[in-house]
Amino acid sequence: MKISAMKILIVHCHFERGGVTQVVENHVHCLQGSDEIDEVALVSGPRQSGLQAATRESASIWSVESLEYDSHRDMSLGVDEQAQNTARELDERCEQAGWSRQQTVVHWHNHSLGKNAASPLVIQHLAAMGYSCLLQIHDFAEDQRPQNWAYLKQSHGCRRASELDAILYPHGDRLSYATLTTGDAETLAQFGIHRSRVDVLPNSVRLPTAELPEFEVATQKVREAFDLPADFRWMLYPVRGIRRKNLGEFLLMCQLAGRPTIGAMTLMPATPMEKKSYERWQAVAERCVENVVFNAAHHEDIQFVDNLSAASVVVSSSVAEGFGMVFLEPWLASRSVVARNLPGVTGDFINHGMRLDHLYDAVQIPGSPEWLAAANRQFQDAKTNAWKDVQRDVDIARSQSTPDQSSGDANDWIDFARLTPSMQIEVLQRFNTDAGFAQEVRERNAALCEALVTEARPAVIDHNRNIVATHFGPENQKQQLLNAYRKAISNESIPVSEVQSDQTMLDLVEHSRPFYPCRVEQLD
Repeated sequence: MKISAMKILIVHCHFERGGVTQVVENHVHCLQGSDEIDEVALVSGPRQSGLQAATRESASIWSVESLEYDSHRDMSLGVDEQAQNTARELDERCEQAGWSRQQTVVHWHNHSLGKNAASPLVIQHLAAMGYSCLLQIHDFAEDQRPQNWAYLKQSHGCRRASELDAILYPHGDRLSYATLTTGDAETLAQFGIHRSRVDVLPNSVRLPTAELPEFEVATQKVREAFDLPADFRWMLYPVRGIRRKNLGEFLLMCQLAGRPTIGAMTLMPATPMEKKSYERWQAVAERCVENVVFNAAHHEDIQFVDNLSAASVVVSSSVAEGFGMVFLEPWLASRSVVARNLPGVTGDFINHGMRLDHLYDAVQIPGSPEWLAAANRQFQDAKTNAWKDVQRDVDIARSQSTPDQSSGDANDWIDFARLTPSMQIEVLQRFNTDAGFAQEVRERNAALCEALVTEARPAVIDHNRNIVATHFGPENQKQQLLNAYRKAISNESIPVSEVQSDQTMLDLVEHSRPFYPCRVEQLD
């Protein structure tokens, strides 16, 4: 069947600066000049300050108040009435723009995350009207976001997890899905969404290589900005320091590397809870980690390209990523990556042929049997408490899940990331004051210590840079998007699976992702 030029309506709650906005902007950039795309529009709630001028010039920008986060808007209407009104308003906007329903693909980002409870119902209304809907999942509410999940369940009046699943993950002739990774696509397939209805759309990686300053120029600029010694090595962690980025472990990496290495945490979070956690780690560093700089991206004289060009190595201690840009982007700047291995993310990169030689699966922290037992009890308590306010059917489902891997085989160590933040702080303080303990931690993690201070081989950098440019560049993403849009428009002929899994999405997501206490810590 020949498909006429398509209209693409890209939907999110907001377009403030952040991960989803960057993905959307990359999509707009990739789609420019395509003969198969007639017009692109972005629609969100009123917050749209994160969109760059180039994006605004390449796409129409619409605003619909009811798409905003529920926490940011009037909630006087019930979720069903709100969904009907929002679907009607989106339909009217498309009609005003001259878009027919049959020509339009609605590309909705993170519909099921729990920031706007009506979104899944809006999508079902639009599909019933004749719009083809592509639902791209970046993050799952079921993935250690108990407040989001419980809010969705309450908003929709669901008694059981399976009832909510039917609302959040609908299936039908005009409904298809996209994920960032193969692992997430398999999770949807295991739930019962037909695999042919799920496309993997990895993020495209773009870096303004023409703007990258020379290493010597960048290091001089960074040294002067932060008053650093002449022989410093910049160990860059280029992220916003939210809880899942596992900042305690990043501070431990700074201690393991030692001087002249200086760790650089780039961005402060914006939300109150995340900012409170970030500032706590900043205070910890002031007490016991001498070789670290916070807010490295907030200095008025330093741009992202300066930090990246000055880096001798880029690191990540994150325990959860939707896609994992930090594993890819540095290679385009000829910088190596040392990072905690996230198999659900890194598996795709390795399957494309990348040589990620400096991934680590754990940071071994030794301890007495009593201390390790206490650490494991706190781990289990953190996991239980994270979901304590959720209904009983969830408790049953989670208690039957596969238990977490315990400490080392000889039961004389525990992975640093499995420690609660309070115990992580205890380790950092002891490392700073107990030379014998610090030496034992270094010996147990000798490969990591060496990777942090060793320059990557040029052949490896060239190899990975070429793979990133080839497989995750704009042209490849363009073809992936067009394929997904073609399927969305013509997907009436694609088989529709009835959801028959006896497992809920809570079960399936938990089985695919390990739990780490830092993700769910609540600070008063």
